[in-house]
Amino acid sequence: MPVYSHSRLGAYEKCPLQYRFRYIDKIKRDVQGIEAFMGKRVHEVLERLYRDLLMSKRPSLDELVTLYHETWKETFSDRVTIVRTEYTADHYRQVGERCVAGYYRRYEPFDQATTLGLEEKVQLTLDADGRYLLQGYVDRLARAGRGIYEIHDYKTSSSLPSDWDLRRDRQLTLYQMAVERRFRDVREVRLIWHYLAFDQELTSARTPAEIEDQRRNTIRLIDAIERTEQFPPRESALCRWCEYRDICPVQKHLVKVEALPRNEFEGEDGVRLVDRLAALHAQRRGLEKEIASVEEAILAYADREGATHLRGTQHHARLKPGSEGRRSLELSLHKAEQIQLFS
Repeated sequence: MPVYSHSRLGAYEKCPLQYRFRYIDKIKRDVQGIEAFMGKRVHEVLERLYRDLLMSKRPSLDELVTLYHETWKETFSDRVTIVRTEYTADHYRQVGERCVAGYYRRYEPFDQATTLGLEEKVQLTLDADGRYLLQGYVDRLARAGRGIYEIHDYKTSSSLPSDWDLRRDRQLTLYQMAVERRFRDVREVRLIWHYLAFDQELTSARTPAEIEDQRRNTIRLIDAIERTEQFPPRESALCRWCEYRDICPVQKHLVKVEALPRNEFEGEDGVRLVDRLAALHAQRRGLEKEIASVEEAILAYADREGATHLRGTQHHARLKPGSEGRRSLELSLHKAEQIQLFS
């Protein structure tokens, strides 16, 4: 059984086909969304901050901001994709700078806890037999007092989670399990998320029962993945950020045509066929509405005349009684098979 991680489990939950492409087929993609790119640059700067502090050096805010911009410039390329085209790369760069500056001003002089590890690798098994192995990397592991440990996670996302979201967060819960097994003196573990774009620190804790529930749920999820033979795509708003859009059956045609100039886009076979089908459906809806109107008029006319059959030039219409007082019309050629219109 492979070593799992929170991101690997999340990929399956988000889209089984993406999971297959990434972890089974191992298809590499040299592209990255700008949100992830910006988040990585911010993480690198905060890691540098605490590494310097461990060496008794406190970098200034100006130094860190300069480092952020230099690293951005060195690593940015056309392989960084921007889905929300109403924003430019510079907009995202400024958001990242604001994240760094806000964090620095909030926590200076950074003596709230003793840093034990940065990008600290943690591993744990979920069962006694060691079949279910997980690993991950803690942004910052710290000790706030005797037996009190903190797991810090930096977020640059543009939305804040609800309390319910924090209570069910799997990633830091798994990290807590690893920390409790590593340190014998653990009395308390604090889970701390830094939502940097909002200058917000969110803290949560886990009860033993919650940890056990998460352990069991994670095992069940791994079992489900291991049993999976078909990995269908799961369409969502997140598809726009997927690196496999060009080979995904849900997205590949969109990727193909969105790059075409307008005149070629409208003449592309798939676009043309879909447009034709949509036009025919529109025509059908118009005809169905008109048919219903004429049928109502025929029923009203038949009621006024006390007739059950009406004669046309080549067809005749016959009223047929139905259940619960409902009636239907049957249209027939004078000398041909009957054509059932509706019932």
